[in-house]
Amino acid sequence: MRSPHPRGTVIDNHRFDEWLAQFAGYSNPLTRLTLELWLEQFRRGDRDMAARVLDSVFFVGVAQIDQQIRALLEALPGWNNDPNKRKGDWYFVPFSGSVGESGDMMVHRFRIATEMRRNTHNKFFLHRSDLVAKTKAGDTVVLIDDFAATGQQACGAWEGVFAELLSAGQKVILMLMVATEGALERIGDGTQMNPVCNTVLRPADDIFSSACRHFNTREKDKILKYCNQADSGNPKGFGQAGLLVVFSHGCPNNTIPILHAQSSRWRGLFPAHA
Repeated sequence: MRSPHPRGTVIDNHRFDEWLAQFAGYSNPLTRLTLELWLEQFRRGDRDMAARVLDSVFFVGVAQIDQQIRALLEALPGWNNDPNKRKGDWYFVPFSGSVGESGDMMVHRFRIATEMRRNTHNKFFLHRSDLVAKTKAGDTVVLIDDFAATGQQACGAWEGVFAELLSAGQKVILMLMVATEGALERIGDGTQMNPVCNTVLRPADDIFSSACRHFNTREKDKILKYCNQADSGNPKGFGQAGLLVVFSHGCPNNTIPILHAQSSRWRGLFPAHA
């Protein structure tokens, strides 16, 4: 979570320009009008609070994703661009339970960020259906995804798909761009994957947590009321994560619904599947 402007900061052209610059590159581009319409869903006296929520959004753009990918890869023990210095065989696989999920997109981003787009690099990239036939004990398999908030989905994908495919003694790494402390602990304890992550979210990144000091109790109660209007089933986001994370390619459902919900009762700025 980013630090918002102080309470009472004027919502003027400069503030709108800041938001437009902050969220530039989102797959469903924002405009001044969409920001204004979003703010108008709040009562006039609550718009300062809403603006501070918008200030606090942690936006992960393409350039940041690429930088994180390169940093994570370079830090993996045994990996080296020089095959003579690399330890064993390495493979990179989308961490997706089904086709079209974020893992597929992240592998595409990985190839661009690491300049591994040529046909000569294809040997490093496998579909999950290839894992049994093409990997063996001692190989390093890097599963790639963008985000883990609770660890529930990651553990489910491991148990339901990957545990059987990677049962021959491979070393398995789960590469994530952003994750909570709790998710990393759950994945590490509940699976055979070693999670590595560039940006780790702490309890203070949960807007409803007592550890979050940017909003007081009264403001948190009001935010929760609007979140109930946006999505009464998951007012704190899926898994009650209370996060304000948005990726350039879409908004996780663990983020609070006033930012992404789309219904007759609420129009969020960042559709979950942009």
